[in-house]
Amino acid sequence: MTWSQTHERYRLLNEAEAELRAGFARRLPWSPAYADAFGTPERLAQALRHRWRIRFQAQLDPALSQEDYEATFADLLADLAPLMGRIGTDEFSEELADASA
Repeated sequence: MTWSQTHERYRLLNEAEAELRAGFARRLPWSPAYADAFGTPERLAQALRHRWRIRFQAQLDPALSQEDYEATFADLLADLAPLMGRIGTDEFSEELADASA
């Protein structure tokens, strides 16, 4: 993958997440640009899930107290849950819980 392709892919991931966060998209956004970069809607959803999993894991600091860890976990899950539902991956919250253990 070239730098230009990588840059475009990240731009499209940011765009898709922004659309999902704005609430305009009630499901996974899709366009010819997404098709060129990701091939299928499933691969776009997979890339978003990967991004969110990494973000989730990066923000959960194991050095936090149990109380702070649980509060951070709940905040992150509350932020991501609506997005996950919009792309049809409600079970992803269970995967995040497993990843944080």
